[in-house]
Amino acid sequence: MPILLGLLASLLIGMSDFLGARSAGRTTALQTTTAAFLGGGLAALIYSPLLGDRSLADIALGALSGVALAIALTTLWRAYALSSIGVAAPIAAVVSTVLPVLYGAARGEMPGVLGWLGIAVGVVALFLTSWQPVGDPSRVGVTLGLVSGLFFSAMYIIAISTSEAAGTWPIVPQRLTAFVLAITAALVTRQRPFAGGSTTRISLLAGVFGASGVAAVVYGGQRGPIAPVVVAGSMYPAVAIALAWVFMGQVLTPRQILGVIGALLGVALMSLD
Repeated sequence: MPILLGLLASLLIGMSDFLGARSAGRTTALQTTTAAFLGGGLAALIYSPLLGDRSLADIALGALSGVALAIALTTLWRAYALSSIGVAAPIAAVVSTVLPVLYGAARGEMPGVLGWLGIAVGVVALFLTSWQPVGDPSRVGVTLGLVSGLFFSAMYIIAISTSEAAGTWPIVPQRLTAFVLAITAALVTRQRPFAGGSTTRISLLAGVFGASGVAAVVYGGQRGPIAPVVVAGSMYPAVAIALAWVFMGQVLTPRQILGVIGALLGVALMSLD
């Protein structure tokens, strides 16, 4: 089940990234994420009563993970502005995958040989599919990418630490807390929180897919080892580039093709463990 939920998460988050790329250039990062947080929170509010029971402790942990999520995204935006997406994004993605795996190992969730091999292959594949060898490889981009990855890791670890009975309820306060923080940032910086029109609708839908993907990771992590669900759930760049290839006619580079193959191999190895 953890790997299946991780694959579902990759599909959903990959669809979210694909939609976000479609609206890129027509809205600001803050406007995109504000709408996405709102869409994700409202969606989770609909299906969470079917998948678990809320408690004050789990809601509080969910809200705390929302703070970590907001900090992670803000730091990543700053890294994009000062360096480049190609430098910061893969570093943040790999760190946010590796640290939850190490956290699970520290809790005694030790994969077997095939499991560790699948994790290693999956992490390398994640880097291959997301790395863009262009832009300024400055220390600031690397540092902020690391910081962003740390807070993304914290978001996952805190949310997964909720009780099994909670199900996806922690995603509701997570996204709504991040939404409130985004609205606050918009007011402080005197920006419009929503772009309006079709771009906002796309961002809302992207938020539904993105939050639901994280919900799948949390649901799986509550019920089994963290490593398989987190690593399988981190393969979303492969889904995003595959969708761009199918629907937008984008040409895949040999590196990206190798990354997609590596992602499939890594998941297969973990499933055989």
